Amino acid sequence: MFNDNHARFLTGRSQEFGPDRCFMCGRHIPVGSALRTEEHVFPKWLQREFDLWNGRVQQINAQLLPYSQLTIPCCLPCNGVDLSAIEDRVKAAYLDGLEAFTKLDRRDLFIWLGKIYYGMIYKESLRPMFEREQNGARLVPESHLQTVTFHHFLLQSVCGQVDWQPSYPGPASFHFFECLDHEDPRLRFDYLDDLFTPIIGLRLGKIGVVCILQDWGRSEDTQQLQLNAAKDMSLHPTQFREVYARLNYMTKVSWQNKTHVVIGTNDSATVMAGDLGEFSGTFVDEDYAQILSSVWNVPVAAICKDGHTFSSICDPNGYQYVARSHDVLFKTPAGTTGLWPAHLIDTTTETWEKPNL
Repeated sequence: MFNDNHARFLTGRSQEFGPDRCFMCGRHIPVGSALRTEEHVFPKWLQREFDLWNGRVQQINAQLLPYSQLTIPCCLPCNGVDLSAIEDRVKAAYLDGLEAFTKLDRRDLFIWLGKIYYGMIYKESLRPMFEREQNGARLVPESHLQTVTFHHFLLQSVCGQVDWQPSYPGPASFHFFECLDHEDPRLRFDYLDDLFTPIIGLRLGKIGVVCILQDWGRSEDTQQLQLNAAKDMSLHPTQFREVYARLNYMTKVSWQNKTHVVIGTNDSATVMAGDLGEFSGTFVDEDYAQILSSVWNVPVAAICKDGHTFSSICDPNGYQYVARSHDVLFKTPAGTTGLWPAHLIDTTTETWEKPNL
């Protein structure tokens, strides 16, 4: 299936759907084709690093799917050449630590995170809504994939056929945070995304990154008390989920689905970013609490009272809640449980360690 931009500017590349198509370039690669490979949405090195092989990610129907089964069809040139080179650079930066990761080429990081985001949606478009109806409705219909066509078009920068001007900041905003690490690899990793908002959050050991995939740098200079405080702290897993929730909500209320001018020829295109406006919008605590309660896995009433939503990062005066280790369990201010990942712990009966208040 061609859309206007793909058809006008990209020779031999399109956004196609289905189990016999390369998710990146659209090439027909049926089972048995010499060009067919399987791309791991979460790369194999990352799964080894964080012991994810037997871990499970929640799908939009709340069912759990092993990370090892999160594979999508990909042709050999896209997988073994284009994506492989980027994967190597991202892995090397991760191994060098947070500072090296923040200095990654923004194009590489956009493609790497954007591939994970699009790959998750593509995988869910291949899976049935109901296991008993293998040929029935999909978890994500093709019509939804068509709503992220422009994101797929931008991903074609992986092969050099798509570029953008100005070159900086590029299509995405990146928010980096230092996180508390842990010796248990499974506690060192977290993944968050939103089907209807192009945002992704990843916690990789000491590295935390929240990426807004088509924000074009608008949110990177945003000033908010809790986000500013978070950048001066080593974030507990609970706190990292809060910064993701804040950026998710702020993106939703400020989102502008811009139409961009694209110029080029039959085998290359340049996207002209243009004036994107400010990253601004109202901040309504009760609405924000809906998102925060979801990522913390607690009821809204447990964290929001009298129009004020609890923060695990700092109080309204900016005093920071410093957690020294993963052993700290943040408690719901108006409930009887902890906050994710302690949302199943009853704090009326279990011992819990307070952050440094």
